[in-house]
Amino acid sequence: MAIWIPPDAQHWMRTGSNNEMLYVDVNRAESRTLGSECRIMTMTPLLSALISATLPQNAHDRINHHNEALHNLLRHELIAAKDVPLSIVIPQDRRISGVAMAALENPGAIVSVETWLIEVAASRKTIERLFITETGMPPSRWLRHARILHAISQIAAGEKISSVAMNMGYESTSAFSYMFRRLLGVSPSDFCT
Repeated sequence: MAIWIPPDAQHWMRTGSNNEMLYVDVNRAESRTLGSECRIMTMTPLLSALISATLPQNAHDRINHHNEALHNLLRHELIAAKDVPLSIVIPQDRRISGVAMAALENPGAIVSVETWLIEVAASRKTIERLFITETGMPPSRWLRHARILHAISQIAAGEKISSVAMNMGYESTSAFSYMFRRLLGVSPSDFCT
């Protein structure tokens, strides 16, 4: 996958030990064409080759026009790349940010949305409004998303899908797989291979 992090964007990232990260620096003027929001995108073979080709250690033997053309094509490929919903917005409102961070640490420990939100000093209607305003999704959907993201890291670390499903609070592997497929468009086993 490819990740776009615009300049000055506050972000946090969880990666596994088997991840390989390559960085391509983009100057501030060019960054405006890539958008002001963080994105996670599908890594195509062309995008991978362009990232590799534009690394400083691989660019020194080419003339400037050639490097400019590769950078231009890379920019077009990043803009056109398909987004993968592997990010989650963390609410900033102090009433809900604590429960959100706790959910990110161990979403499987949350038995229900009601018990998760019981400590929030606000009405359910206010909590719903805050989550929607700050994250674009209601608390129940946000929690499902957090569970799937947490599950991905566990599966990538080698845990069995059935164990991960139970750890995330799903009653069955098929219910977990259904929700995973609904969010990401592929089964857990296909996603993590």
